[in-house]
Amino acid sequence: YALNHAPLTASYLHSESPDDFYLRSTITSSKMVKSLKREIEASGAETVIISSEHLSSRFRAPKIEKLAEDFSEYDCHVVIALRDHLSRLFSSYSTHVMSGSDQTLDEYAESILLPDNLYMRYADTIRLWEASFGRDNVIVFDYNEASDVISSILSKIGLLHLRNKLTDEHKSNASLDANVTEALRLINIANRSERSNFSYIEFIKLNYVRSVLKKKLQQKSNCSHWSLRQPYLKQLLDIAKDDALWLAKNYSMPVSLIKSESLPLAAPEEFQEDVAKLLAKILTQTICARWTLYRFNMFSRAALFFILEKLRSIRRR
Repeated sequence: YALNHAPLTASYLHSESPDDFYLRSTITSSKMVKSLKREIEASGAETVIISSEHLSSRFRAPKIEKLAEDFSEYDCHVVIALRDHLSRLFSSYSTHVMSGSDQTLDEYAESILLPDNLYMRYADTIRLWEASFGRDNVIVFDYNEASDVISSILSKIGLLHLRNKLTDEHKSNASLDANVTEALRLINIANRSERSNFSYIEFIKLNYVRSVLKKKLQQKSNCSHWSLRQPYLKQLLDIAKDDALWLAKNYSMPVSLIKSESLPLAAPEEFQEDVAKLLAKILTQTICARWTLYRFNMFSRAALFFILEKLRSIRRR
């Protein structure tokens, strides 16, 4: 029922983050693994790809070791596509905001660059996977934004012919720019729940509204660029330098993990806040203005907006 294996990773992590709806799982990891193995065997496929962003962002030694143990009967290889540190930081921040956070870029950078946080530390993360799956079973390559990363992964595991079956839907998760992300952050602040018992239905409502707003904002955005301030930029550059040296030594990868295109020649205004607020104001007014007097909750506004969109579509036809 999912487009990836997030439910599998969630089954390993649910006890650690009971309030995180993205990691909600009512099924234990043992049952989830058994279910996936039945699916694998029934498919008759010789090669199976298991993919979830939480494998790299959330798994640490105990979970990686358990994953390796659970799939030890298979010949497992770990494929790691390395994106340059700075563009990955910006991309993960936009995803963080799209998931409901109202942290600023500086606040996010401060937390993600802490010494005990491995999220941006590639060498430390790769070593964990080497320890559990074996150095010879780890494939690392440089992610090139100019090419199709999905095709790159398929080529590394001998399944390049599958690229012809991919559609645009498989490649639609484009990163948001600075304006869109800041506008969504402001909207998250405006819709922040004061209650501690935030319900799952509220989570679904807000996710739907954010997805609608994201599309509208992207249409109006001027493709603004990011700018990371000191001292966070220096911290990230130091991490990237250490990772590049380790990768050159251990994987013969003479790559710069801070690419020149990630650093704008002239730093723009931080988030272009006035533009972002204007975008947020325009879009929230578009959805809410007529019905604020009736105090519609977020679900009512979202449902009404959805109906209006359908009516506009019918009228156009």
